[in-house]
Amino acid sequence: MATEADIAAAKHIRLPTSFAYQNRNGAVEASCIARASEVHDATITSYRSRGPNFKRLKAATTDGATYVVDLVSNSIDFTDLAPTGVIRGTDCAIVDGVLEIADARFREIEARIEEGYRLKSEAHASWRNGINYVSELEAVENHPRRPGLRPPQIGALHAIAAHWSLSSDPAIIVMPTGTGKTEVMLAVTVESRGDRVLVIVPTDALRRQTADKFREYGLLRRLGIVADVKNPVVGVLTGKPTAAQFDVIRTCNIVVTTMASISRGDDHEQKEFAALFSEVFFDEAHHAQATTWNKFSGFCGHARMLLFTATPFREDGKALNGKIIYNYPLQLAQENEFFKPILFLQVFEPDSSLADLKIATTAVEKLRADIDNGLDHMLLARAKTICQAQNLFDNIYNAKFRDLNPILVHNQTRGREKILKNIRSGQHRIVICVNMFGEGFDLPQLKVAALHSVHKSLGITLQFIGRFARAAANVGDASFVANTAEDGVPEALEGLYQEDADWNNLLSDLSYDAIDPQARLSDLVGNLRPLEEATSELEISTLTMKPKLSTEVFRVPDFDPTGYRKAFRSTQIIHQPIFSQKDQMLVFIVNQQDKVDWTDSRDIAIDTWDLFVIFYDEDRSLLFINSSRKRFASRLAQCLSTDPQPVRDEGVFRAFSNLRRMTLHSVGLTGLSRNVRYQMFAGLDVRDAIDPVLQQDKMKSNVMGVGYENGKRVNIGCSRKGKIWSLQTDSLARWREWCHDLGVKLCNDNVEPNDFLKYTLIPELIKNGVLPAQQAMMIDWPDQLFESASFKITVVCGNEKYSFHECQLDLVDWAAAGNAYTFKLTAGKDAECIFRLTLIAEDAGQGLSYSIMRIEGAEMSIEAFNTVESAVEFFTTSPPLVRLADGSQLSGEILLRPREELAEVFDHDLISQLAWGDTLLNQESRWSGEELRPRSIQQKFIEHLENGPSAFIIDDDDAGESADIVAIEDTEDTITVTLWHCKFSSGAAPGNRVKDLYEVCGQAQKSTKWTWNFANLVAHLTERETRHRGGRPSRFVRGSLNRLAILRKASRRKYVVFRVGIVQPGLSKAGIGNEHLAILGATSLFLRTVTNHPLMVVSS
Repeated sequence: MATEADIAAAKHIRLPTSFAYQNRNGAVEASCIARASEVHDATITSYRSRGPNFKRLKAATTDGATYVVDLVSNSIDFTDLAPTGVIRGTDCAIVDGVLEIADARFREIEARIEEGYRLKSEAHASWRNGINYVSELEAVENHPRRPGLRPPQIGALHAIAAHWSLSSDPAIIVMPTGTGKTEVMLAVTVESRGDRVLVIVPTDALRRQTADKFREYGLLRRLGIVADVKNPVVGVLTGKPTAAQFDVIRTCNIVVTTMASISRGDDHEQKEFAALFSEVFFDEAHHAQATTWNKFSGFCGHARMLLFTATPFREDGKALNGKIIYNYPLQLAQENEFFKPILFLQVFEPDSSLADLKIATTAVEKLRADIDNGLDHMLLARAKTICQAQNLFDNIYNAKFRDLNPILVHNQTRGREKILKNIRSGQHRIVICVNMFGEGFDLPQLKVAALHSVHKSLGITLQFIGRFARAAANVGDASFVANTAEDGVPEALEGLYQEDADWNNLLSDLSYDAIDPQARLSDLVGNLRPLEEATSELEISTLTMKPKLSTEVFRVPDFDPTGYRKAFRSTQIIHQPIFSQKDQMLVFIVNQQDKVDWTDSRDIAIDTWDLFVIFYDEDRSLLFINSSRKRFASRLAQCLSTDPQPVRDEGVFRAFSNLRRMTLHSVGLTGLSRNVRYQMFAGLDVRDAIDPVLQQDKMKSNVMGVGYENGKRVNIGCSRKGKIWSLQTDSLARWREWCHDLGVKLCNDNVEPNDFLKYTLIPELIKNGVLPAQQAMMIDWPDQLFESASFKITVVCGNEKYSFHECQLDLVDWAAAGNAYTFKLTAGKDAECIFRLTLIAEDAGQGLSYSIMRIEGAEMSIEAFNTVESAVEFFTTSPPLVRLADGSQLSGEILLRPREELAEVFDHDLISQLAWGDTLLNQESRWSGEELRPRSIQQKFIEHLENGPSAFIIDDDDAGESADIVAIEDTEDTITVTLWHCKFSSGAAPGNRVKDLYEVCGQAQKSTKWTWNFANLVAHLTERETRHRGGRPSRFVRGSLNRLAILRKASRRKYVVFRVGIVQPGLSKAGIGNEHLAILGATSLFLRTVTNHPLMVVSS
């Protein structure tokens, strides 16, 4: 309450906002501002107050008005004063001579519906004056700065006007945070003169802020964009819409709400509510794909719809329903200084228990430095959960930086409105929050962000950063502090959280990379035009269509997209046929009643809906037809072209061209005799399907398989009748690209239809109990273990546990053409166990094809995939993988053999030589115990690598290694990883010992499992450095673990290349023979198939 001294110091009064109309009905409140809050000179005295605190005051302003300030809850009559107004409040204080009244409001309000209608009509009529398209101009010599609309705002307004002149379809406007989306919505509202505008925002905080801006047109009056317009009647809906509220809503020019409020109504209430509006604006529209929005937007088909966002994409891959009509790039926003420069302060702390304190300390140091430099900055500490936020507040910020008055706030905080008000007034320099300032809270002073938990969404991250980095008066540049060692950062954001990251450049790149695919799909869909007038209300968004990647292909002399209707009967209803002349794509939906197959009754039918997608590749004269209805493509093709010829029979199998090391999942054969017309082969039986094809005894009917193309796994299937498919679904744009690439293969006459069988691995069951006659190159854990994202193996021996990273398998003895081989499992340095796998002949009658037994060493068990079993049981169900010199591989009793002898002779000129000098050729390892061996082969080769461009050189030698030496080069756009395998000479001088070559080539093939995933390799090297150094001070000869973690994150934005090489000074280039070149050639062929790069060889 005010004291006598306070009153004596007061020379002014802040009058609250005066409303010309204010009406609340349940969850909706409508209001129209008559006069905004403002400060007036006034003489202030007590009125009917006793005691030291005055609860009623009289303020006489210099313009002759009299106001009564009543801070008491009971009612009192002030007619004796005949006041201009009575101001109610809860408390008051004198600030810089101004009487400030808490929760101030005028007691008298106008709530009559009729007055609301009158004010709405006046505002709507005043919008005929339109807006002034005044552009902002910077000050130049002799000319002051001219305030006005920014370039992105002018561009967006013109784009909207152009779109609405042609269409009423939903449209997307992409503008980075801080470029003025809200002012664009305000200007569009006036210029479009809509009868009633619905503005949907994602959060409660943004609902309040947006409504406040609409009540007085935000900045538009001050900028001269609007003049001579009346304040609108603005409604705020905070609960579900009901018919009882509609009378109040009808008095509004604009209603602001959230989708959460709308979705509380049932379908009928939502439909009736939607019918009240002529325009619908959705702010922060990347939230719009939720089921609730999809349903409500379906009720808004009569209204013009605009979706505003800085990030028109969702992390779940769903597209926004609308065409992008304007996209202002983030890079331009930065160049035009709508964003302040951004400073990224990295903390690298792999230990999560220490990371929070380091982040907080770094952020507070930056905040104090900014304050010392005269900047009015505040710090926001972002936590993922309330529990984490409470811990940060209790144990770090409030415990160590109490002088900065930290405050904790989240959606369960009591008195949150008052806290937010105190934050705005600058009472707190540090705010600890949980996901609450990404959208809907604008505070220019927030300029230091401590990211204790980084946002996992690119869209939210861009929003979050944009609010910190937007330009404003009296504030400096934004700073972000994060732990670059934190795992779990999504691929799209990895580039931000790495050492020396330049956020000013990266943010625009990230924004473009994310928006561009959506924009390209939007462009394609935008090119689709209706071929006829809609005859139904059905409208399926083409942006959300996900056709299967499948097609039938026809060679055609021409293409008539208007002929589609001739393919269908009158009972088949065609919906929304659309065509893109630019993309030569036709899309439509067909609805029909189909009979059920279990009765002839016509009283039962199935209502079916089929999607048809057609692409005409004019350059190759190919017509691609995708249809969810079987056996219809040929009929449709005849209506779209004069003489379509299907691509079928042998020609269709060219789709497999360029695939290598194929594994066939299934093969169907059509017989040439009358006795057996069709046979289907799957699994092991596919071997029986290949010979008849090549002998022209039978024809391929359909083939499905998986192989490698340019180093990537690809699955594809083909049918002799002309169907080609993949096991994927994707967008219309991606389907078109897939068809285009397929057309290149189908038109390549240099490819023979059976060529792909040369590169196919044929499974064969060994029935006679005899091992292959080829030499074994290597043995390793079964491949399928590495295909799981949760791959983890632990070997248990006695009381000791060994991780996969310190365990390995090695061949002990391989008896070519024998019936058994032995292999060794090594765990750590000392634990070993030797096993024998014995093949069992089919006629032995035991029902088993092979057996595993432990023949030497300690008993071991293996933990994998949440189960524990003995090593014998594990290898019985998951037998080791043995690769042989001819390119085949053996797993238990199953031999996967290449169809043809494809081994190549290694090019002699590709062998590199190294002068080994005084190197001890029989000393391979760099370390023995804790002693460095300077004359070893590994040390000599590492010294050679140190003269090269490798950013990392890592000694990974020992059991469980990925390679003896891992060398990594890092350029602007490529990471090249080379796995080097060294082999000592079993003789005293360089020679050409076949046994040595088999072993090192086997190691090279074995290491390919580490080329499948760079992150897995980094995890392995991290484990080896932190837990299994093997007596070394560090495994890193060049680089560091910290920088390797940074590189792992950078790898998601770079192309990763894997190479494998062998180093064998015991191999003499001068005297190498064809047998050795054949071994190298077979290994190189395998490596080129799996990694897309040949073997590298270093010799004497």
